[in-house]
Amino acid sequence: MAFKATALAAEQAFDRLRTQALASKNYLTTQRTAMQQATCDALVPLSVIQHLGTVVTLMNGWASTPGLAAYAQAQVNDPSYNIVAEFTAMRDAMVSARDTLIAMFPKDGNGFILWQTINANGGLVNRTFTAVQLVGAVTQVNNVIAAID
Repeated sequence: MAFKATALAAEQAFDRLRTQALASKNYLTTQRTAMQQATCDALVPLSVIQHLGTVVTLMNGWASTPGLAAYAQAQVNDPSYNIVAEFTAMRDAMVSARDTLIAMFPKDGNGFILWQTINANGGLVNRTFTAVQLVGAVTQVNNVIAAID
């Protein structure tokens, strides 16, 4: 049997979940501001999609740590607060925001995103979105932000 150097203790997993949740809230707050401008470079929603995809994967891994739910519940020291339900709501809000952004992004007939064009000089030009085009995604991002205290 090998030394278990990669197995997380519940304390470490809970710390990582909380740290990542707060970092995500801060990141999404900044990106939301950019998405509410009159025009928004397509790189912003693409970055949010990638961020949420990565974070959900990381959080799912940490959440599977044995003993985490009981440890986390004991840390909040409030029997009326269901930390598992709140985690699930936060995670589901992240998935919903990611999926909304993916769905609203224009694609060609093969599913490739329509992100850039080439101008007459051969330079790449990013697509832009209006605030109106992003209003549904901003609502979903707001839901993620609201799900993190």
